[in-house]
Amino acid sequence: MGQPDNDDRARAGKGILHPEGMRAVRNLATGVVHEINNVLGVIIGNAHLAKKNLSSADAVERYIVEVRNAAEEGREIMRQLSMLATDGASRARVVSLNDLAHQVVSGLKTPVDVELSIVDPAVRLDLWLAQDALLSVARFLCATLPPTSVKVATRILGQAAMLTVEDDGPSPTSDELTTLFAPFTKLSRRPKISLELTKVAHLAERHGGHVAAAACEPHGLRIILTLPIVNEAR
Repeated sequence: MGQPDNDDRARAGKGILHPEGMRAVRNLATGVVHEINNVLGVIIGNAHLAKKNLSSADAVERYIVEVRNAAEEGREIMRQLSMLATDGASRARVVSLNDLAHQVVSGLKTPVDVELSIVDPAVRLDLWLAQDALLSVARFLCATLPPTSVKVATRILGQAAMLTVEDDGPSPTSDELTTLFAPFTKLSRRPKISLELTKVAHLAERHGGHVAAAACEPHGLRIILTLPIVNEAR
């Protein structure tokens, strides 16, 4: 038999899932299994307690509330996963990045510093996904303890527009930065992460951009979303 040529190797390679891809699949599966098992544990446990205490209306009501809260948590996990399962291409439209930054800030209870580009950049994206993803990131930063200062900024760099969300909380390690956008990743001294940062990476990938993370000086976390400019918003 002859040696396989380059075309043969290329065709064979198309069926191979890259190791990074497999790691991402495992991380997602592990995280989803853990979260859903927690939800099911709460539901089953409280349903059992409610059944044992049928004679006490107050106790039954308390257990039913816990079941409802757990079910809502499970539904939220499914909602976030469904966002990652769609490309959002049909909903993409041109929006002002400055307006998007304002919308993110308006959804927060914590005061946020805002620094917007003088020239208002316009980008094409799924506004619904963008609002949800960026608000999730901002809320994650605001939830860091002790209370932190959070800043949202936009600027133009060549033909690209950048939206930055940063805080002055604990700085991530170099190892943490390499896995920051993986599903259900873990950061020391910060709140639990499910899919908040993954959704931002999904948003960037779907709309021709990219996302990056860096440690701030002297400390803090910075998330940078970069998207191509399609025109100038008026």
